[in-house]
Amino acid sequence: MRFLTFLTLSFFISLNTYSQGWIDGGIKAGFGVTQLVNQNVWDNTEVVNKLSYGNSFGGKLGLNFNLNYQITVDFIYTSANQEFEFQPKDYNNNQTLSKNISYNSFDIPLLFRHNSNNGSFLEIGPQISFIKKVEQDFEGASANIKESFEKTNFGAVLGIGSFVMGSNNLYLVFGVRAHYGFQDILSKEGGKNSEVYLPIENKELGENFKFDSYKKTSPISLLAYLEINYDLAYLVRSNCKRTALKFF
Repeated sequence: MRFLTFLTLSFFISLNTYSQGWIDGGIKAGFGVTQLVNQNVWDNTEVVNKLSYGNSFGGKLGLNFNLNYQITVDFIYTSANQEFEFQPKDYNNNQTLSKNISYNSFDIPLLFRHNSNNGSFLEIGPQISFIKKVEQDFEGASANIKESFEKTNFGAVLGIGSFVMGSNNLYLVFGVRAHYGFQDILSKEGGKNSEVYLPIENKELGENFKFDSYKKTSPISLLAYLEINYDLAYLVRSNCKRTALKFF
């Protein structure tokens, strides 16, 4: 809630500070790699973190101070996955077990974007994610495990991209965006601060297996996306020094 309040205040303060800019809006969709990173799991030779994929779609509002500098806020719905394979040593016939954890989140990144004169851009900033749905598929059996994840996760975003084509007010851009969640995504129900936690909470590695210590689990992603933008309105200042929007 504090992040959303800060976001709203920043937007309106910027509106009143810069009177020669403009506001644009857009829609975007992306696809790429998603992972749940836990150092204990990655170091364990009996667990394989398989390359997993996700997608996202949503919208964007941008406040352009000039041709080179912009603040954007996105509203994105993301579907992410992490697939695991378990190869426990005490199982016969080299049996391999599989598990997939899928989760949906509503993401709000607040980004500073620098647009270069050649059409490329760099963007960076914080992101808050609201976890909406978490499901686990273990050997064909599905279960709702939403309570195993925290309700929110705070992270950071770094992206690059470039203008592709368009006219003065309507244009298409291509970008690649990386996200890293700073906070532990697991809740107490998911085994947070214990020796047995997701993804090995159901004795996937044997009856007596435990990690030596607890390590946090961070969501990460690397998505490529297409974004269609449209310039919505100019910021103009009247004779009484009030800032107003003049729509195209």
